[in-house]
Amino acid sequence: MRSLLIKNGLLIDPVAGPSRGDLLLARGRIARRAARLSAPPACDTFDASGLWVFPGFIDAHVHAREPGAEAAETLASAAGAAAAGGITSALLMPNTSPAIDSPALLRRLRRRAEGLPVNLFFAAAATRGRAGRAAADLAGLKRAGALAFTDDGGCLPAGLLDGLLRRAAALGLPLLDHAEDFARAGRGVINSGRAARRLGLPGIPPEAESLAVLRDILAAAAAGPVHLQHLSLAASVAALREARRLGWPVTGETCPHYFALSDADIRRDDADYKMKPPLRSQADREAVLAGLADGTIDLIASDHAPHEARLKAGGFRRAPFGIIGLETLAPLCVTELVLKRRLTPQRLAALASLNPARLLGLRRKGRLLPGYDADITVLDPRRARRVPERFVSRSSNSPFCGRVLRGWPALTVVGGLVAARGAQ
Repeated sequence: MRSLLIKNGLLIDPVAGPSRGDLLLARGRIARRAARLSAPPACDTFDASGLWVFPGFIDAHVHAREPGAEAAETLASAAGAAAAGGITSALLMPNTSPAIDSPALLRRLRRRAEGLPVNLFFAAAATRGRAGRAAADLAGLKRAGALAFTDDGGCLPAGLLDGLLRRAAALGLPLLDHAEDFARAGRGVINSGRAARRLGLPGIPPEAESLAVLRDILAAAAAGPVHLQHLSLAASVAALREARRLGWPVTGETCPHYFALSDADIRRDDADYKMKPPLRSQADREAVLAGLADGTIDLIASDHAPHEARLKAGGFRRAPFGIIGLETLAPLCVTELVLKRRLTPQRLAALASLNPARLLGLRRKGRLLPGYDADITVLDPRRARRVPERFVSRSSNSPFCGRVLRGWPALTVVGGLVAARGAQ
C-alpha cells in the first residue's frame, strides 16, 4: 500500500482545533502530522491548499435497503454514495426485509460489505422482526458484529424499553430510538401547521415526538443510556438539554433537513419533502440550530432513506417517508452551519466525526492524530455547485436538488486509500 501525503490543508481536529499543515497516511493509519512534511519514497501527494481536512465523517443513521429493496439502494450503491459525499463510515439501520434481527443474517451482510470503498457498520434490530413484542438476541447480535441496537422506523415499546436499555448497557452497545407516538401521529403525513392546512393534508402533531422523547429520557434516567434519533422539535431539544443538565445518560442527533429547511419550504404536494419526523416550523428549526451550537445535540446524521422514484411520485398521501442524504450532508453542514457562522469548523468536526465515533465505540476514529485510522474527509469551502438531479445513490428523492451549496468533498480517504475524488 502506497502512503499518501496531504499537504497545505487546514487540519481541523475536534479537540485541538484547526491548524495549517501536512498529514502523512501510511499502512492504514495517520503516521505523522506537522506544519511541513516531505514525501517519503513510494508516496502519493494531494495538495489541500485552501481546503478543510477533517477526520472522516461518520454517518450514524443510514438506510441501505439491502436485503429487500435493492432497487432503491444496495450496500454497494450506499457505499459509493457515502464516498462521494465525504462519508468514510456509515451505520446501517436494520429495517430491511427481512429485518436484521439474527446473527446469521448480520454475518452475511457484513461479508457482503467487505471490500466496499467505505466502512459499513450495522445496527441490529432491538426486537424480533422489529415487531416490538420480544427482545432480539442482543448478545448474539453483538458477537456477530452489531455496533448498536434499534427498531428504527418503529418506536421501542414501553413494556420492553427498560429491559432493552439495561441489556444494551450490560453489553456496552448503544440503544437508539425513533421516538414517536404512532397513535398520536395517526395518518399524518406532514407537520401540523400552515403548510398542512394550505395543502389540505393530514398533520402530525408535535406531541407525537415530544412525548415519546420525554418517555425515553425518563426511562434512561432509571434504566440506562439511550440515543434519540432525528430530533426535529424545539421541545425535544429543550428536553435533551434538561436531561444533560441533570446528568442523565441521553444523547441525541439531528439531520441536515431539520436545520436547513422548515415546513414553510413545502410549496406544493412534493413527496421529496416527506420524511419522519416531518419538517417542522421555523421556530423549531432555530431551536435545532441552537442545540447544535451549544452542545445539546451530539451529532449530525443523514437519515439517508432512498426510495424508488415511482413510489415518491404518489404525493404526500401515498408516498413513503424519507429522503436521501449521504451526498449532501457535508455541503449542507458547511453552507448552513459554518459559512453562516452558526458553528465553527471545529464544532462540525465534533458533530460529524468525534461524537459519532464515541457513540459507536470506534476508538481509532474521529481525531487527526498519529495512530488513528487514516479516514479523512477533505472539503472545499470555496467551490459552489448545484445539487444534481442524479446521484451516485440509486435513488434521487432529495428536496435539495438544484440548491447551490459549498463545502463539497474534494477527497475521501478510507483506511489510507482514496475512496472518491471530487472535481477540482
